[in-house]
This record gives sequence, structure tokens and C-alpha cells, in this order.
Amino acid sequence: MRRAFLLLMLLGGLGWWYWGRSVEPVRVIHAQLDAIDKGDYAVAYEYLSTAAKEQMTAQDFMTLVQGNSVIVKHYDRTFLSRKVENNVATINGTVEGIEEQVSDVHYVLVKEGERWKIQTFTWSPPRTISRKGFGVR
Repeated sequence: MRRAFLLLMLLGGLGWWYWGRSVEPVRVIHAQLDAIDKGDYAVAYEYLSTAAKEQMTAQDFMTLVQGNSVIVKHYDRTFLSRKVENNVATINGTVEGIEEQVSDVHYVLVKEGERWKIQTFTWSPPRTISRKGFGVR
């Protein structure tokens, strides 16, 4: 019994260590999406890395965001695929819109000094999802 408990504790600790390293990069993505949701594209743009800003102007960023209705106004986001190696975090997941649509998202973040910044990101075109079987009848 004691061995099983120790094994569970060890596995839980390893899981927390693995998942916990990605908390801060995901927090940056959440903050950017919150700024976008509020229409504050200037703040959202500031979450990009220096290299990303060299590749894309603030106007280009705003145009890209406004081209995806799910990203502009969303109600949920899930990032289940997370990988952190050295100073690079790769995060994949989905963002759900308010009209039963979803976009797959892929982010790569890098550490600039002590802060995580978004190096690259891709958002798939919105696709319709079915919520049949969910909710109150």
C-alpha cells in the first residue's frame, strides 16, 4: 500500500512539474486573447516577441485577427498540448467562438529576458462544431 502511494505521489509530482512549466506561456496566450476579445489590439500586439513584430506590423496583426471571427469574439479556449524545452514553449489547442465555431491554434513562445513572448502563431479558419447532446432540454 505504501509503495502504491509513493508511486502515485511520484507520478503526480512529475505530472505537475511537466504541466506546471507551461502555465506561464499559456497565461500569456490567455492575456492576448482577452485583449483581442476587448478589442484592444495594441495591447494584444505587445504580447508578440521582438522578432514577430519585425515580421508583422500592428496593422497587419489587427487585420489578421479580424479575419477570424472565432478569435475576435470567443468564449472558451483549451490548450491540452503543451511542450516546454529550454526557453521555447509550443502550445496547441482550440478556441471556441460564440456561434458554435472553433479554430485550432498553434503558438510558439520564447523567453525574452524573464518574460514569455509569442514568437509565431497560427489559427485555422473557423469550422462549425455540433453541440448536440449537450445542455438543458
